[in-house]
Amino acid sequence: MKTGWWIRVSQSAVITLALSLGAAAQTGDPAAIQQRLYTQFKLTSITADRSDIVTAGDVVAIHKPGLIMYATISPLPPSNTYKNGRIGQGWGGFGKDMLITMAAPGGATATNYPHRPFVPEEKCWVTGIQVQRDGVLFQLYSDPYDGIRYYANLKIPFPNKKEVPPTDAATQLVAEVLTVVPQDQGAPDQGNQGGQPAQSAQPAGTAVQYVAQGGGGGRLVLLPSGSFALLAPGGVHDGGQYSVNGDTLTLAYNSGGRTAVFKIQADKLNADTGQVWVHLGEGPPLYPTAEAATMPASAFAPAPMADIPPPPPPADAPPPTIAIGQTMDQVTTAFGQPVKVARLGAKVIFYFKDMKVTFTNGKVTNVE
Repeated sequence: MKTGWWIRVSQSAVITLALSLGAAAQTGDPAAIQQRLYTQFKLTSITADRSDIVTAGDVVAIHKPGLIMYATISPLPPSNTYKNGRIGQGWGGFGKDMLITMAAPGGATATNYPHRPFVPEEKCWVTGIQVQRDGVLFQLYSDPYDGIRYYANLKIPFPNKKEVPPTDAATQLVAEVLTVVPQDQGAPDQGNQGGQPAQSAQPAGTAVQYVAQGGGGGRLVLLPSGSFALLAPGGVHDGGQYSVNGDTLTLAYNSGGRTAVFKIQADKLNADTGQVWVHLGEGPPLYPTAEAATMPASAFAPAPMADIPPPPPPADAPPPTIAIGQTMDQVTTAFGQPVKVARLGAKVIFYFKDMKVTFTNGKVTNVE
């Protein structure tokens, strides 16, 4: 009896061990999945201030709807999760928006930063991949859209959150959402751009930007979603929703219940307070809804900005000088207002008639 009992126990142990080994063979290794994804997706590296690409990697196509990216001036990227055939934000996105609001300067919230939805088959770059126990986290980065780059996190959860799938199954799941675009199918020609991406084709209804006349660095961005962001040199100042009725633009701010009214006139917005905003960037400016169907876009081409000469120095004073570390106010006091201003994340470039001055975080870092 003892011998038979031992044989039965031994047979059970062998069967249990075989089943355990079979289950282990079906469980994936996060490190192996990470290595496979690194071979499939060549990562793109970007500048520390997220304003531009340093080394271009693979361009990827987004195959599912629902992805939302925020402008890179947002202190943190938004969270997106793939589930049931589409991408959404859910509670994870709500929590991330709370963190963005906590990190935002000047009392701004996550809604103040420009948002952009991406539709299926739009393209972007991958700047990071992290295989976690319950899924794969991608860090995505876009080409400029009307001068604004966007970024986001995208989580692709595993079907069973308590088990890492085999490597092939994990990569097949990723391929449902993201795949590399072959260069002969419209990807940027990275070899001819020194590591810089090609400008994306702008979809219909892209953002329209205006800059405050007279300097100060303010920028008004009107998004096709009907929201707006008022950008200051140090970050977002405020935002809300806008509407156009005839030749009148109305801004309804998120904070304080304030509104502002502008008259649309050619390439300018004339505020009821007397402030004037001038159209900035490529494409036609905002135009009155009543005239949109009858007037060509060329009728609203921005007027060229006249050269603004620097104020003459006093007769007994030396000519103005510029030095590394000076502020924008010091430079404009010495040389007057620039002819043109370019804003690239933490960098701001003043173009004078015969000089270009680059500021980083508000201080002069280069003069040409």
